[in-house]
Amino acid sequence: MTGSENAAFEESLNDTLARWLSESSDLEKQGAYDWLCGRINPAATRVLEIGCGFGASTAALVRHGKTVFALDNRLECLEATRERVPDAIYGLADVAQIHEMLLADLKDFAPEAMVLWIAGAPAESLPHHVPAQQAVMQYRLAFQKAALMLAAQVPSIMSVHLADRTAFPWQMKDAGRDTMAQIIRASVIANAPFSVDVADVQFRKLNLPFSAARHAMPAGISAVLGEAMLKRCVSNA
Repeated sequence: MTGSENAAFEESLNDTLARWLSESSDLEKQGAYDWLCGRINPAATRVLEIGCGFGASTAALVRHGKTVFALDNRLECLEATRERVPDAIYGLADVAQIHEMLLADLKDFAPEAMVLWIAGAPAESLPHHVPAQQAVMQYRLAFQKAALMLAAQVPSIMSVHLADRTAFPWQMKDAGRDTMAQIIRASVIANAPFSVDVADVQFRKLNLPFSAARHAMPAGISAVLGEAMLKRCVSNA
C-alpha cells in the first residue's frame, strides 16, 4: 500500500476536522448544498439532518425554509453548527446506537425528510482489514444503513436523501445513476421500508479544485456530487 493509499488510515482527527471544514466551505461556495436542498420536496418543512459537520448544510436547509433537527456524534461539530445556526435543534448521538429518549424526541419533532449528505470517514472509525479506499466505502455504506434503520423507526419520515462525492466520465452519468441505485438497494436499504428508483438519483458536476480532490483528476474524469432520494414504501392495505 502506497503512502497516498494509506492516508485515510493515518490522518489525525485534527487534520480530518480541518479537511471537513475546508471541503464544506468549498461545496458551499459552489452552491452544492442549495442544489441538495432543491432535491427535497418543498412540502417537507421539517428535516432530520444526520451529520451536520460545521454547519454549511444546516445553514442551507434553514435558508430554504426548513426546520432542522441536526444530529452529530462529535461535540465540536455540534458546537460550531449551533454557533452558526442557532435556530436549529441539536442532538449528540451515534445513529447506530439511538436511545429511546432521543427516538421519542425525534417522533415528537415529526420530520418529513431525513438528509445524510457527504458522510465523513474518520480514520478512527475505518475497518483496517481492507484497502483504504474500500474501507472508506464500507464505513459510509454502513453509516447510511444505520441512518436508514433510524428513519424506519420514525414514521413521519417519508423520504431519505443520501449524497456523496464520486468521479467518473460525465458522459457515463446515466450508467452511474443505475450503479448508485443498485449499491443503495444492495448495501443500504436492507430491511428498511424504503425504495429507490434510478430516476430519483441525480448528479451535479463539481468544479475543481475542491478540497477533497487534492489529487489531480485523470483526463476525462469529472468530480461529481450524487444524490439519491429514497421513498418510504406505503402499504395500500
